[in-house]
Amino acid sequence: MEVFLTGLSGFALGWLFCRTVWKGKSDSTRFVAEELNRNVDEAEMRYLECLRRELANEMIAEDTEAMYRAFDKMRQYETDLKKDGKQRIDADFKAICMKYPSFQEFDPFGTRHFVAYQDARSSMDISDLVDRYSDISQFLIINAARKNLSWKIFDDKEAEQLDKAIRKRKDRAFRKRMLDAMERYHALMRAVRNVPGGDDVRDYDDGVVSVRPVLVEYSPEIGYGIHFADTGEFGLHTVFFDDDRDITFRSYYRSDPKFKEQGYLDG
Repeated sequence: MEVFLTGLSGFALGWLFCRTVWKGKSDSTRFVAEELNRNVDEAEMRYLECLRRELANEMIAEDTEAMYRAFDKMRQYETDLKKDGKQRIDADFKAICMKYPSFQEFDPFGTRHFVAYQDARSSMDISDLVDRYSDISQFLIINAARKNLSWKIFDDKEAEQLDKAIRKRKDRAFRKRMLDAMERYHALMRAVRNVPGGDDVRDYDDGVVSVRPVLVEYSPEIGYGIHFADTGEFGLHTVFFDDDRDITFRSYYRSDPKFKEQGYLDG
C-alpha cells in the first residue's frame, strides 16, 4: 500500500509538472500569436498610410485646393464619427469593408514599382484621387476609433504641416516662374542693345508676364517688379553687387502691385 501511494504521489507530481510546462508553452504560443497579429495589423495600417501619402503627393502637385478640401472633409468626418459613437463606427466599418474586401484593392495604381504614377493614372482624374484618398483616410480613422485610440489622424499638427507643405510647393513654383521671367527679360535687353532706340527699353510685357525696374527703398539693391497676369501674382526680384568680395546676391519675394512688400519665399 505504501508503495502504491508513493507511486501515485509521484505520478500526480509528474502530471502536475507536465501540465505546468505545457501551460507555459501554451501561454507563450498565445503571446507569440497575439504579437504576430498586432504586427500584421500595424503593417496593414502602415501600408495604407503609404498609399495615402502617395495620393496626397499626386493631389498637391496637381490641385492644392482639392487637397485642402479633401483634408478638411476627412477632418470633419473624424470629429463627427467619434461624436456619434460605436453604432456609427460599426456601420461605417462594415460599409468600407464591403467596398474594399482586401487591402490590395485600396491601391488605385496597381502597377509595378518602377512605373511612373503619371502613366499609371492615365484614366484617373483629380476627383478619382480625392475619392481614394478619402476612402483610405476613412478606414484609418475608423480603425483608430475602434481601438479607442486617444490621438487623431487629422489633428491640428497635421493641418499645420499641410499648410507648410503647400506653401512651400507654391513658393517653389513661384520662384521658378520669377527666374524664367527674369531670363526672358534679360534676353530681351540683350537683343535690343544694337537696335536704334533700344537703350530706352526698360520694360518687358508679353501679355502673361511683365517685368520692369523698380526702386527698392532704403537699399542699394537693384529691383525688378514682376507681374503674372494669368494668376494675378506680384513678385520682387532684387540684386545686390558686393564689389569688395566680388559676390552678387539675388533675392526673390512675393510682393504687392506697387512692389513695396517683400514676402519671403519658403522653398
